Amino acid sequence: MAMTLYGSPLSFPTYKVALTLSMTGQPYTFKYVNLRQGEQKTPEFLAMNRFGQVPVLVDGDQPLCQSNAILTYLAEKTGKMAGESKQKTLEWLAWEADQLLPGIARPRFFKRFMPDADPVLVKHYVDRGEAALKTLDAALGGQPFLGGKSPSIADASVYATVVHAGEGGFDLDRWPNVKAWVERMGAQPGVKPAPDLMPMPQ
Repeated sequence: MAMTLYGSPLSFPTYKVALTLSMTGQPYTFKYVNLRQGEQKTPEFLAMNRFGQVPVLVDGDQPLCQSNAILTYLAEKTGKMAGESKQKTLEWLAWEADQLLPGIARPRFFKRFMPDADPVLVKHYVDRGEAALKTLDAALGGQPFLGGKSPSIADASVYATVVHAGEGGFDLDRWPNVKAWVERMGAQPGVKPAPDLMPMPQ
């Protein structure tokens, strides 16, 4: 039975789950959640995810939440993309959520939706994003993927954020190892842009 993914194509966390489903060849149905209208806070949605956030992945009668936890579940379920070291994979997932995601997603949000945001606040997140990209660039200098010789769920998680870095004003030419990795990831089977994996309702 195909799984059902609830979320938004504008959500990096939803994209990373859709990306992993596609890369592992898992069939799924996408259900759009309108975040602007607060559909993630309705009683029906909260029954699936007590945190009131996207994404939610429903496998059978089991709803799963928190994107990186969902990726870990998918790696265990499919036996794919676990990475050469489970510990390092988990470390990258935690780092992505703590350091990379805020540093890339916030500047992107400010550019797209809050052009008059406090410059001090914007700089704080831009600096954080640049520091994260520097860390990532150093890590990718000695191996093709974060998971080792092939992509892991850590690569999917980080890629879902980094591939949108340009929308936040980051120039990946400054981090050549990251740029080359983005190109390698983009060439992997199942890797598609967010709108292709999560079509908006007509």
